Amino acid sequence: MPAPSAPASWAARLSRAAGRGDLAQAPQPGTAAQVAGVSLFSYPDGVAVGPHNVVYVVDTDNSAVLKVSPEGSVTSLASAGFIYPTGIAVDSSGTVYVADAGARSIKKISLQGEVSILGANAFTYPAGVAVAPDGTVYVADAGSGPVAGVVKKISTAGRVSTLASGFNKPNGVAVAADGTVYVADTDNNSIRKISPDGTSTMVAAQDLNKPHGVAVDAAGTLYITDTYNNSVRRISATGTVAVLAHGFAYPSGIAVDAAGTVYVTDTGHAALKKISPGGNVSTLADSTTATFTATR
Repeated sequence: MPAPSAPASWAARLSRAAGRGDLAQAPQPGTAAQVAGVSLFSYPDGVAVGPHNVVYVVDTDNSAVLKVSPEGSVTSLASAGFIYPTGIAVDSSGTVYVADAGARSIKKISLQGEVSILGANAFTYPAGVAVAPDGTVYVADAGSGPVAGVVKKISTAGRVSTLASGFNKPNGVAVAADGTVYVADTDNNSIRKISPDGTSTMVAAQDLNKPHGVAVDAAGTLYITDTYNNSVRRISATGTVAVLAHGFAYPSGIAVDAAGTVYVTDTGHAALKKISPGGNVSTLADSTTATFTATR
């Protein structure tokens, strides 16, 4: 089996997202065409875990959002007309939020499968999304060039505003229970935290290489996909940094459940993997083992 190649550059993916008009004719999630002709996990990127430990994965190059049961069964979430989805978040009720870079907006999917748009054309390249307990949505917008990245927030009334700026192609974003926002400042090789008043400070930078995803648990522990180091790191609430697991191939998205199980999109291996609190890595689903059920 050939070695996995590195993900497309940020510039290439920005260009691809901007030119995905051809996807209007592409197989949509939940259709027989997708099951028959498209490999699952073509480019798994964002991941989130919802109620009952159901995991949601953005399959970017298939323009799909997949739902993975704790047993590894895969279904499409909805035929929602995604153009180039990149990030995903789920709130406590099971409502899903998708960063659709191709549409330059956030799409909200209700429990009934109804899709609405938040911040239409309010972003340049929405790469990551997170939702706070109060319903505020946070978006890592990679922007169109160096230091053009911003973190924006969408109020429950739908108002879009900038929380902090000056990032270099940020990707992942997460929000803690106390309202602190964390962002993977990817091309600055660092993780930063943003206070509610917009003040940004460094959390970690040493030895990171293109960190892509970030998640935070109830205790304030951070989990990071250190993408070009092919590993997942954990940062304790006191600032201690440790490698939780390694052996991935360009891991991208990351999420953590209430029990401390970590979920990672292992992009280069076209797989969704999980890491136990003790650091044991296993495959939950991938393009060869997933049992796919089409739903609408």
